[in-house]
Amino acid sequence: MENRELIYKIMSICKREDDLFCSYLRCLSGIKEKSEQFTKVKQKVREEYLIRGICEREVDILVEQSEQVADLYVPKLLQWEFLRKNVRYIEDICFMVFQLKPLCLSEEQWKHVITIIEKELS
Repeated sequence: MENRELIYKIMSICKREDDLFCSYLRCLSGIKEKSEQFTKVKQKVREEYLIRGICEREVDILVEQSEQVADLYVPKLLQWEFLRKNVRYIEDICFMVFQLKPLCLSEEQWKHVITIIEKELS
């Protein structure tokens, strides 16, 4: 299913049809996708260093300095895991980064949205 179709499906599940909510879903799905790419590259680079026999203590430093990881770097506030655990920041981050107006959803509502996004975009 195409990303646009998934977003409309999520909107339907959440019983929301407004453009602002759609914009939030696009931003969140983009954040999820970029975070997953970043995490995969980071794990791959880490495994490559470990296979070479480099000490685990040094590997984390080397991974962070890796050009591959630096090219896909995602700030902590824009990492999916952070937002998933800190839903209260979603609207603030989307306002600051994407200039979206607040939706004024409660933390429980955001948790529900995150759960649906994870289910549908996995």
